[in-house]
Amino acid sequence: MSKTEKITVSLPSDTIRLADEKYLEFGFSNRSELINAAIREYLSRDLMRQFTGELASVYQKIERSEIKELEQHLSKLSYKIAVELAQIYMLLATAMELPYDVDRSLRGKAVK
Repeated sequence: MSKTEKITVSLPSDTIRLADEKYLEFGFSNRSELINAAIREYLSRDLMRQFTGELASVYQKIERSEIKELEQHLSKLSYKIAVELAQIYMLLATAMELPYDVDRSLRGKAVK
């Protein structure tokens, strides 16, 4: 069991009255135990909020970096696919002996 230290705490009279009325109802043997539990609960919740906030921040950083890497990978892949398609198109145009002006018009570019 941990050592108990007596301190002086100033509390509003209605808080003291509430603690006196409720400590037995909450299963404590006296109001000091109730106040101790209430303070510990409050501090624990605050610490948990800070911890979950830090965790959320870490997860967001991880998620952002993973998404950024995925975007870069997909953009490189899209570029490679576009190059491959252009090469296939040029191969087909050559095989079919497509004239230059027809080739340019099929690609949506005006011939000057």
